[in-house]
Amino acid sequence: MQAANGTPPKATPLYFIILFVCAFLVRALTFGYVQQEERYKQPDSNDYHNGALCIAYGFGMTFPNGEPIFWRVPGYSAYLAPFYAHYGITDTSFSGASDAQQASIWMQIVLSAFLPLILFFLALLLTQSYWIAHITAWLSVIHLGFALASTYILTEGIALVPFYLFLLFFYRSFRSFFETKPASNAWIKNIIAAALFLVLHTWVRPMGQYIAVVAALILLLFAQDTFKRKAQKIALFLCVFASGISPWYIRNYNLTGQWFFCPMFGTYLKSFTAPRIMSEIEDIELIDAWKRISMQAAMTFKTQKPLYERDGLALSPDMVCGSISWPIVLAHPFLALRDWMREVIKTTVDLYSSQLVAFVRHTHHYDPLIEYITEKWYDCVYDAPLSWPMRCIVFLEIIYALLLWVGLIGGFIRFMLLPCIRRFNEPEMINRLFGMWIKVAPMIAATLFMTGGFGYARLRLPIEGLMIILSLSFWQYIRKK
Repeated sequence: MQAANGTPPKATPLYFIILFVCAFLVRALTFGYVQQEERYKQPDSNDYHNGALCIAYGFGMTFPNGEPIFWRVPGYSAYLAPFYAHYGITDTSFSGASDAQQASIWMQIVLSAFLPLILFFLALLLTQSYWIAHITAWLSVIHLGFALASTYILTEGIALVPFYLFLLFFYRSFRSFFETKPASNAWIKNIIAAALFLVLHTWVRPMGQYIAVVAALILLLFAQDTFKRKAQKIALFLCVFASGISPWYIRNYNLTGQWFFCPMFGTYLKSFTAPRIMSEIEDIELIDAWKRISMQAAMTFKTQKPLYERDGLALSPDMVCGSISWPIVLAHPFLALRDWMREVIKTTVDLYSSQLVAFVRHTHHYDPLIEYITEKWYDCVYDAPLSWPMRCIVFLEIIYALLLWVGLIGGFIRFMLLPCIRRFNEPEMINRLFGMWIKVAPMIAATLFMTGGFGYARLRLPIEGLMIILSLSFWQYIRKK
């Protein structure tokens, strides 16, 4: 495949080895800092630690007292469990498993070092430009968010690789939006591979089940196929995906009598959205609203649990949280939507450097009930006691973010808005870019929208690569002009 703009460096096997090694070294150096004071322990880390202990000790995703674990899906705990078993954990505290945790993180670093290679091929597939593919790959090598994510006891450490492989095979199943080549049967293998990688991702991060719905809609709306072929693609994709995650649905139904994969949505509403609404409408402190809703959920669980046990069933505390929170949310939909979108915006524009602030202030072990993006920016730029190398990282990220968003906004106007206004009376190159943007932008928007419970930068990592690719498509257009 020839690049459309000059002759870029060739992508030889040696080139990919260098790319991998550089990515590994950046992440290894990052871990050298993160492993100090157990900074790899993040707000959700203890849940995965407990799940790994249960699996390593032979209880599966069930506490020794017989209480099933519903709040987390088993993928990441199952990843940690062999390390825990190998190191023979005798101290069940989080710090007691530090050797096993650090060994698991080194494996995450190795896996994460493959991301630049995957993003190279994804960028090349979407844009047909070696120039964009090279820059995307090297940006992902030094990207602060990708580097930090590989060093935490968190799902992103292993979930990003299968997610980007899902994106690669998913978009390979398309024909270009304006392509006129006859259809082939290669889409079958690509659809199956995409669904299987999304299954793997979903066993680690349950957001994958929502991504599956979004992917089906993108196929329906934007695949340049007959309706019959679209239906075949969607049916195959959803069948493979549903088959892959169905065992956990069946497990939860057998335990509770209710069909669900992961009930974490209820707990997010109880912890964040519902208290904020109650705090505003009743003019009380946020912490008081949170305590009131939490107490109500605890009392409801205590009352209903014996009724379930009488029928030989378990009760998910997280489902109870949802039953308490949903009436509050539905009674005030505009307040809920406003709060949700505020968190989505926070995810969209938050700086990964905010984690450096959390490190120096020793606040990385927990999430506050509410954060304000302006305060986080102020901390990064000025207020937090960061060392000068950290402050340099902050300003480098700000420059990156400005270039990224100029490219995204400029590309949206030039490749999506203007072609629609002009009824696609555009050069062929613009029409091709419209086809690429119209297939990729909904995936970005949908992933960001899911983060409205509590937003922060790392939640956009699954689509950060897509954002880079779209932005670079605009900068390449400017470069050519």
